[in-house]
Amino acid sequence: MIGQPFDSKKVREVLGSLGVKRVSGPGAFSSSEEIIWIPRASVRIDIYQAQKLNGLTGSNHPEDEAWIVGSVELLAPGSDDRIKAPFSGSLPMGLAIGSTPQDCIDAHGPPDLDEEHERPGFSGRVLAWRKEHLNLAITFAGQGRERTMISHTVCLIGCIGAWRHTHPEVFAP
Repeated sequence: MIGQPFDSKKVREVLGSLGVKRVSGPGAFSSSEEIIWIPRASVRIDIYQAQKLNGLTGSNHPEDEAWIVGSVELLAPGSDDRIKAPFSGSLPMGLAIGSTPQDCIDAHGPPDLDEEHERPGFSGRVLAWRKEHLNLAITFAGQGRERTMISHTVCLIGCIGAWRHTHPEVFAP
């Protein structure tokens, strides 16, 4: 669904096997970007109005496509207060929320970004890849053998937005 118009019915169909019966659409706000939370499936979808997404990515979505999927984040507990259970579906390339950093490197190849992070309330590792038309970022909490995947994000922008400024040669749109 990345880069496609947001359709709550399609999202509900895809996530139906995970017990999702309802998916909300964009709110009544005049913002050009929104987050659709689906806590039952441990999924976050970031959507953007076409004009905003075109400006951020240099893409050329027709302006009449009001909302475009910019990222899909599959989550585990600890990633956000709303998430109580890990995403229970399969991840791309045969991975799962329980996969290790090495499993991810084996599946996707050497990462374009491999950083350890220490900040108040979080210690972990971020692996990220810049693919031809999208980015992939996987975050692990903890250290050493105790690392736990807390998010697997596929996005056009944003999932590694914080690193676009520090590594523009890799992550700039």
